[in-house]
Amino acid sequence: NISIFTLTLLGLVDNFYDVINFGAGIASKDMKDVDMKLPEKGSLPLDLGTGKVTGTVFRGLTRLVTLDTERESECEAAAFYAAYALGLPCYAFRPNSLESAVLAIESTKKNTPLDPLLSSVGIQKLLIWLLAPVAMESSKHAQLVISDPRESSGLLERLEDKVSLLQDKDKDLFWLEGDEKEDLLVWAYAEADKLLRDNKQVITDISNQLAGGAATVGDCVALIEDW
Repeated sequence: NISIFTLTLLGLVDNFYDVINFGAGIASKDMKDVDMKLPEKGSLPLDLGTGKVTGTVFRGLTRLVTLDTERESECEAAAFYAAYALGLPCYAFRPNSLESAVLAIESTKKNTPLDPLLSSVGIQKLLIWLLAPVAMESSKHAQLVISDPRESSGLLERLEDKVSLLQDKDKDLFWLEGDEKEDLLVWAYAEADKLLRDNKQVITDISNQLAGGAATVGDCVALIEDW
């Protein structure tokens, strides 16, 4: 009961703070000896009063309860095709920032067959891979449910502590300072979107194959290579 009351109270404050503030102002006029002035909306913790908390919770619940095989297959097909086309050594259908960061760091070890991904070009490829599902879902739906654009920024945050592992020619990565990081993410999204649009038919074929539930990596590669 306490949890339900707390959630209800948060929802009311988050979505109806202006109404509550207006009511408090009227009450203060009627009770001159009582100061009922509430804090400014922007000064509340967790951005309460702006609707952001409720929106975040709602989107999280939507991700948990939504089952859309077609949408999932489209996002997985986009991620798979992007990884294959970019020459990445991993074709994960649902890439995430942790997996991408581990892949980049592993590629720097000696005696590894992997091409170095902890470099300017390598990081750009990983970002395009992470944003491919986002670009696919955004092109067909108003709200993201399956994909998560935060995975791309999460990769950059994870790698900021690993700059010492970079090759000398990549020590001056431009996204490490100021607004350049955001510019890089915008660029990567645009590249992912273009890649998917230019190869729309084969990605659709992969998506249909995945929706059937019995597709293998070999089946998806065969569609790309037209075997």
